[in-house]
Amino acid sequence: MTAKRTHKYVPAAPVKPAKELVLVVDDEKAQRELLTAVLGAVYQVVAVPSVAQALIKAEQMPPALVIMDYAMPDMTGLEGLGKFKTFHPDVPVVILTGHADLDLARSVIQEGAVEFILKPFGPADLLTMVARCIGQPQNAGDVAPEVPYSIQRRLAGSVDLWRSRLPTVSAENRVEVKLADGVSVEAKVLRLSRNLVQAEVYDPNLVLSGGLPIEKIEVWVGGELAYAGPANLNNVIATGVTRICEFAMAGEWTDGTANRLAQQSGGIEEATREFVQRWEATRSISPGFMLAVADAAAFLTELRSWIEGLELTWSYKQASGNEPLERLLALIKPAMDGAFASFEAEAAKVPQSLMGLHAEYLRASLHPTLLCAPFIHRCFTKPLGYPGDYGVMNRMLDDPFEGEGLFARILNAWVIRSSAGDAYRHRVYYLEKLLREQLARVTSQNNRECRVLSLGCGAAREVQKFIQCEPNCDKVSFTLLDFSADTVLHAQQRIQEIAAAQNRTASVTAIEFSVQQMLAAGSRLLGQPDQLRSGMLERGRYDVIYCAGLFDYLSDRVCKRLLEIFWELAAPGATIVVSNFAPANPIRGFMDYVLDWRLIYRSEQEVRALAVSDSLQPNVETLEAAGGTEVFLRMTKPSIVKTKFARRASSGLVPVA
Repeated sequence: MTAKRTHKYVPAAPVKPAKELVLVVDDEKAQRELLTAVLGAVYQVVAVPSVAQALIKAEQMPPALVIMDYAMPDMTGLEGLGKFKTFHPDVPVVILTGHADLDLARSVIQEGAVEFILKPFGPADLLTMVARCIGQPQNAGDVAPEVPYSIQRRLAGSVDLWRSRLPTVSAENRVEVKLADGVSVEAKVLRLSRNLVQAEVYDPNLVLSGGLPIEKIEVWVGGELAYAGPANLNNVIATGVTRICEFAMAGEWTDGTANRLAQQSGGIEEATREFVQRWEATRSISPGFMLAVADAAAFLTELRSWIEGLELTWSYKQASGNEPLERLLALIKPAMDGAFASFEAEAAKVPQSLMGLHAEYLRASLHPTLLCAPFIHRCFTKPLGYPGDYGVMNRMLDDPFEGEGLFARILNAWVIRSSAGDAYRHRVYYLEKLLREQLARVTSQNNRECRVLSLGCGAAREVQKFIQCEPNCDKVSFTLLDFSADTVLHAQQRIQEIAAAQNRTASVTAIEFSVQQMLAAGSRLLGQPDQLRSGMLERGRYDVIYCAGLFDYLSDRVCKRLLEIFWELAAPGATIVVSNFAPANPIRGFMDYVLDWRLIYRSEQEVRALAVSDSLQPNVETLEAAGGTEVFLRMTKPSIVKTKFARRASSGLVPVA
């Protein structure tokens, strides 16, 4: 027989803490840290993971209050409450739980708990409750220090990931209670069943008591009225600054809500499986990630509320241009960047296998606030099937203050003015400068037109800008390739409009042509060096070849093969330029999780390693741009090249199937 181990208390003179001591008992480390952070500004806090350790701490240093989680592995909060009442009967105990259960509330109050507090709750509520329990004045100025947004939002609740077609507790569910005297009050749904609804009421001035008949309550589930009829208020339990009310419904639910699942084959089974799967999945979400998302969500909520108030009194539209908005963005941007700093750090730690789950969690919390920005909405919804389409890229160069309302405008501009947006704007500038340089080189050396090839041209904004600003643009012949027919049509039309507006002639051929087509044609080009070719894929035809933004989606093998093909298509002395986003992108997590815009990031060394073989004598340069957010690879072909036979033998090229 194995004797059960018990803790033996060694008599010792208790030490009285300098400040009132609050003893936190919670097996979850993140929750202990959150409570410590909130309470630590006012009280001395000791946090332990078990009731056994809490009993020892209480013997050594008498606490003014114990806050104990209900669901712990070693024993329940109810059992822990009993232990404290046995060994430390004078210490008040508060039970903390995330489960809204009226029977549980009755039990802990009957067993001697001074309060029963539900998660979620706000920092001010928690501090007020503690002050009340230990007999301190409840002056808000005494117990409401500034609390970080991360703590505020984390305590305000987690995201409900398991919303299904069943009536569940969610932000979309509410109860409107209409009393006999004509007063109406809204309450948050905590638990909902066919005959009972438990709701949390926040109005402190409303007098409610058990047995009160309710003339009418309306229960809204997911924005749809599910019940409207009489009810009876069975019980009321005070929980800190709010109250839990249990209503018994005497009428029938609306037909649509009652029969929705019954009308679907396998509806109950599918909904049940969905709930269980989502619940199990949430255990894999990093607590740090959840906290960082909560931090960002809290900031955005506060920012939107403040900006909406500002918009009522500020006539920014009457001013000329965007100068007032630019000034406002400059003032707000550091705080917005800081609100997502922790999220970026936590997002970088998420294993690739769990990115989808974490993304779902984030979007459930942030998308209702963020999708009002047209840029974010376009990236995520992907009208052309991928986030970086020409519409998205155009927005990075056009008016950033787009959107309905001041908050949407500022949010939209904040994303566009990010480091990633800066990188794209720098890319357009860099490529336009490249076109100018190569035009001057070719016309001075060869006395002919400069031939340019762009693969993955997108909106071709650098070509538009070049034609708009370069008087000698008629001496350049552009071949623009993109896999999207819509993109090709847009680029062609826009360039024609600009050329007509400037009264200039531009030779531009835009063709629907994919990377796969280039690889297939390039394999024949590389595998048959003796065969002469003409037209778009003629060997040695182009003076400038660039592919900016496409390598972010392609494997090393494909990137290397494309550069080998470009090398064959390049004329002697030609320049080949490609770009790739670098791991230092400060909004990488935002792009991954919020925009669903995932790239293959490469360092400067990794980009340089994509260059063609040294045996071909390329002049290779790399450039980190936009603060290290993007890397350019520039290869210059020698003016005098080896013969095709020597080139083939030295390169070791093998056709790709």
